[in-house]
Amino acid sequence: MLRAVVAVSLAGLCGCAEVALQGADAEASFDTPAAEEVGALDGAGVDASEVFDISDVFDAHEVSPRDVTAGDASREVGLDGSTDGGRAGDAGDAGDAGDAGDAGEPLPYPTRSAYRIKGLQPDFWPDYDEIVGNNTGGVAMNLVWYQWEPSVASGACSAGQEQFDGRCFNIEGNVDRAIAEYSRRGVVVTAVVYGTPAWARRRRNCTPAAPGFEGFCAPDDPDEYARFVRYLAWRYNGRRGHGRLADFVIQNEVNANDWFDVGCGGTAGPCDTAEWISTYATLWARAYDAVMAEQRTAHVLISLDHHFGTTFDRPAQERPLLSGETFLRGFASRVAPRAWRVAFHPYPPDLLRTPFSPDDDPKVTYGSLGVLPGWLRQTFPGVSSALEIQLTESGVNSVAPHASPAAQAAGVCDSFRNVLATPGIESYIYHRMRDHPDELVAGLGVGLRNPDGSPKPAWAVWALANRNDLTPPQLSCGFEELPYTRLARSFHSTRGHWASSRIAPAGFRREQSWRLWRAPRPNASMLYECRVGQHNLLSPDPNCEGLRPLGPVGYIENNPGPGTVPLFRCRVGAGSDHFVSPAADCEGQITEQRLGFAYPAP
Repeated sequence: MLRAVVAVSLAGLCGCAEVALQGADAEASFDTPAAEEVGALDGAGVDASEVFDISDVFDAHEVSPRDVTAGDASREVGLDGSTDGGRAGDAGDAGDAGDAGDAGEPLPYPTRSAYRIKGLQPDFWPDYDEIVGNNTGGVAMNLVWYQWEPSVASGACSAGQEQFDGRCFNIEGNVDRAIAEYSRRGVVVTAVVYGTPAWARRRRNCTPAAPGFEGFCAPDDPDEYARFVRYLAWRYNGRRGHGRLADFVIQNEVNANDWFDVGCGGTAGPCDTAEWISTYATLWARAYDAVMAEQRTAHVLISLDHHFGTTFDRPAQERPLLSGETFLRGFASRVAPRAWRVAFHPYPPDLLRTPFSPDDDPKVTYGSLGVLPGWLRQTFPGVSSALEIQLTESGVNSVAPHASPAAQAAGVCDSFRNVLATPGIESYIYHRMRDHPDELVAGLGVGLRNPDGSPKPAWAVWALANRNDLTPPQLSCGFEELPYTRLARSFHSTRGHWASSRIAPAGFRREQSWRLWRAPRPNASMLYECRVGQHNLLSPDPNCEGLRPLGPVGYIENNPGPGTVPLFRCRVGAGSDHFVSPAADCEGQITEQRLGFAYPAP
């Protein structure tokens, strides 16, 4: 979230890292489709079935919650690179079953192909066709607890409220309608659940970062928060006529005390790392159990910002921060054996500027994105759910003097390329549809549209990149590579070679490239990118041979087949400069190992 000195409206949050005010300007040129072209395609292929009248489907009544279970029966998300572009079918059971009851087996977790990996925080954009009609796979909605339960109320509920477990909850009409409508259209809806009411945070000595941040205080009683989460999972289970929430993000950027305030920092003094992590882990576990009681196929996620490496462990600073690595290590041990997943925010290293690079590590940004799945595979090899990553919020600035609309458009395109080049990333929700006034005050305009709704060049890039639902398909920004990733060998005159499916650091020139599979296949093995000084190397070892993991790059065939060539890992002399080559003699250099068989790419 935006760590600036301005207060923000909690209804329009940017969950960003801090805004840095130094560094070089970033300008870029980018040719984009005309905005008029996007308008002509809006709504193409949208399901026009009858809209549910949710007021007729369900009548409020008291609920006795069922026993809580901690099991996870969720299915693997199928990102298999399929070219089937049908929206409703592609999203599986994301929609609403349409009956007023919740009997029967729970709906399976919705599947979607990599062609529909893109999502959006829609900011209550009034034209659903304009979002869904551009092949959007998901949306994220903020579910703010203090708006739904501003006070403790029981007994007979007022009009516009609903009773659950003896409590009355306000029905947030605009959110309620949006969840129902997006679900009906086959879009996966993610809930970001935060915002502690004043009555639920009286015992904790929180230190809000600015006026308006009081709702980020951790609740006194995790069971109170869990009741609200369970209510959401019950109401929006896909069987009650209100739509479905399939993903639940528990709080937001919890490794930053600004956004998950545990009562330290500022005048309260240094944070205790163990207490901070334990407070969140307890809250997350209670929320997880609550969701599983209502939807045992839903996914429950922990939210982190882009400060990932342990160098960012700063619990004693005025605005305390913990690294993603430290937080996840402590969190995972406390919530086991529950199936946890990561909701990550890979903003550029400087939010006001557009550039991002593999060299951003230890921040995990669009440029160094592979570090996250690489580290998770290396650190938690037995936790399969941890390998399923969602990017639930991030964007690229467009505001002068540090950025421009053209640079934003190029950045959005490159962000798609790196996301699609990273197996394990299953959803990429862009923040946001249009600029928010509070963010603009700080010089940040990540919206695809201006405050008046007019489109920026980035809107055309975002909207048209994945249009495999058109005839002929219109694909760009990495979607044209599916169902493959493109492994490229590049060279820099002073840094040597680089081999990755993601964009190489600045100054590298591409020499050759090959295609690997993005999704698992029989008789194919994952290759991993690993750091070696200022270079990298590829390895079949998920532990990266003890090196810093830079991420998976794709699945390589184990055996030769039609159209494949062998791919070898090579080394230049006795140094650390590694490269890949189809030549068994490594072009006169040292052959280290055969990696497998890949498909040459033009």
